Formats: sequence, C-alpha cells, structure tokens
Amino acid sequence: MIRLLLIIAFPVVVYYILKTVFRAAVRGYHDEDHRPPRLMGEEMVLDPECRTYVLKERALSRRIDGKLHSFCSEACAKQYEEKKRTLPR
Repeated sequence: MIRLLLIIAFPVVVYYILKTVFRAAVRGYHDEDHRPPRLMGEEMVLDPECRTYVLKERALSRRIDGKLHSFCSEACAKQYEEKKRTLPR
C-alpha cells in the first residue's frame, strides 16, 4: 500500500517541480525590464569596459567624446580611453 502511494506521489511531485522551474524560466526569458540592478536603494552604473555594475557614488566618471562614462577602476578607464583613441572614426 505504501509503495503504491509513493508511486503515485512521485510523479505528482516531479510535475510540480518541473512546472515551477519552467514558469520561472519563461518569466525570466520574457522579462524585458533591463534596468540596472539596485543595491539597498542605491543606483548602479554599468562600466563600459569590463561590463560590471558599480555603485554610482563609488564609480570613476570620465567625459569621453562629450559623453559621461562611469568606470569601476582607473585601469578600466585607461583601457577604454585607449580603445577609443585607436578606433577609426
């Protein structure tokens, strides 16, 4: 009797697990809200060189080609400036 209950319960549990995982994956795939992440209400900015997010208050800001860019470190800022200089316009 217990074996029969386990045989019936196992597919039901697997079904609900797969349904939950599938719904989460679909919701994540269709989520078109591409705002930068926030940490405890603080604004974050994307470093264009290494593609990491940095707290806006801690980021290094540089004006390059008239546009303000934020960087996570001095090294990333220098690498980005070098790439911009060597690229043909």
